[in-house]
Amino acid sequence: MKSRNKKVQTWSKRKVAAGIVSLTVIITASAGISYADTDLAGSMTSWFTKKTGQVMQNLDASITSETETQKELLKKELQLRLEASSRNLEAFTEEQKRLHSAALGQYAQNLLAKVNIRSEQDRAQIVRKLQAIQDSAQAGMDALVDSYVPPNLVFVPTVPSIIIAPPPPPPPPPPPSTVVGEVYGVQSKPSTVVEVTYKN
Repeated sequence: MKSRNKKVQTWSKRKVAAGIVSLTVIITASAGISYADTDLAGSMTSWFTKKTGQVMQNLDASITSETETQKELLKKELQLRLEASSRNLEAFTEEQKRLHSAALGQYAQNLLAKVNIRSEQDRAQIVRKLQAIQDSAQAGMDALVDSYVPPNLVFVPTVPSIIIAPPPPPPPPPPPSTVVGEVYGVQSKPSTVVEVTYKN
């Protein structure tokens, strides 16, 4: 009885093993058949197209991002330079105003030294008039400085202008064809008779 049970168990184990092997062969064969039906060139083209599109999108995004970063850096640099230029202009204006005021005062002192003043009253009158002229000149310089409107210290980008080149001129039309040239080919030009002499 034990040997019979062993035979039945061995037989059922063989059936299971054969079934597994058969199933594996069928699955492998069907997988091979399904790959044979696909268009490998089309799949590869589709894959390459998809990857190319992804790369182009990433490249465009990267270029756009870098362009924006560079624009911001350029704006900041231009803003700093505009502010520095404004400070330099203000310092230059104040220095010029100071130099011209000093020159005007020196000129008034030279005039006083050259004038032959007879009395203290004449001297006071001349000093008042020269002081009025100097004050008027300084007021004029101050008015000039106050009326000056410095440029806007904020960088405002302009819209880039797109210049489209005119199309090139059309090529000249080909020379008209001749029947002789088409039938007989290119012929050399015939010689021209210039002078004829007859003997009698």
